[in-house]
Amino acid sequence: MQTFDTKSLPVPLRAIVVLMQRIWFAWCCLATVLIGLVALICYLFIFNFLDEKKAPYAAYVVTKWWGKSLLAAMLVRVTSEGLEKANHEGQAYVLVSNHLSIIDIPLCMSTAPVPFSFLAKQEVDKLPIIGYLARNMHVYVDRKSKESRRQTFARMKKHIDSGHSIHIYAEGTRNKTNELLQDFYDGAFKLAIETQQPILALTICGSDRVSTPKKPFLGKPAWVHCVWDEPISTQGMTLDDLEHLKTIVRERILHNLESYHATYQV
Repeated sequence: MQTFDTKSLPVPLRAIVVLMQRIWFAWCCLATVLIGLVALICYLFIFNFLDEKKAPYAAYVVTKWWGKSLLAAMLVRVTSEGLEKANHEGQAYVLVSNHLSIIDIPLCMSTAPVPFSFLAKQEVDKLPIIGYLARNMHVYVDRKSKESRRQTFARMKKHIDSGHSIHIYAEGTRNKTNELLQDFYDGAFKLAIETQQPILALTICGSDRVSTPKKPFLGKPAWVHCVWDEPISTQGMTLDDLEHLKTIVRERILHNLESYHATYQV
């Protein structure tokens, strides 16, 4: 599946394609707000009227609906494999994935086989709707503050110890390079080892064909494929095993990306 190259088009046609991409992007922004408002109403009920046992599952159902609805509105086709590999019976995971696009967030929301919280940037708190949801559902980190990072790690550990999964983009931010995968940060792997909880790795393939930080405010519908790998146990591991664990996860995700690109000639 070759990516369509607009550079080969005559200038007038190229301008039309760019205009359509900007219209699509504007529609996606509007859909995000409208669908987000519906989800917000549901979350307000969940956070204020359901008890601590029922609220996480109810929020998970709404979150999956939100992600699927948003991707459908964007005309993004999503396929997944490996969902059956996760144990759904109360097992907490450290979810780890690569990060290519802003749509990776609804992708994770719609395909994750277990309820989870994101590790969110502090700046998200300033966003309408998203900020409110992040304060109630996710864990913040201020990357500019060393003390904040320390406190965030303690909150994530408490979150995992209480039986809740958390999702961390191992590259730290969206991949803006020409490499398939950037280097991984230690945080997710240190968390998994210290809590002795398994890592559940997700490979996101092709989301940069929908929207990419290399071309902000442009985008188009496309097919995206998600691969969930077999959980990796950290039982008995110590921080001496951190680099080994990080290498195992990175090699799995890189292998999936290479297979996807080789198969579909992206």
